[in-house]
Amino acid sequence: MTIYRAPGEVQVPTLPEPLERCGDRLEIRVRPAPGNRGTEVAARPKEPVPKLASSLPGRLAGQDPRQEARTALREAKSLLEAGEVLLPDAPPTTHESPGGKVIGLLTRRSGGEGVL
Repeated sequence: MTIYRAPGEVQVPTLPEPLERCGDRLEIRVRPAPGNRGTEVAARPKEPVPKLASSLPGRLAGQDPRQEARTALREAKSLLEAGEVLLPDAPPTTHESPGGKVIGLLTRRSGGEGVL
């Protein structure tokens, strides 16, 4: 993930709280982004990911350890760039229609990985 901060502001000993919280389970790499455009931060689980956890049912059940890395990276980027962890509207601004219920379901499911 590329963070719009100078590499000196994102250092391994003083990482943001979301990455510090799971630092013992993640391998974290910090380096300058290409073209002097901020800092690249990469995180991945130290232990191999079991095939069952990385399957679709495992991901939907929240058992994939990569979800923790994605969530920590997303929250750290938000803290460094905006000063707070940005969350979707709660309660959502969608209507209680069938389409609004689908949007609400997708928004809740995206919390594990940050994508729909």
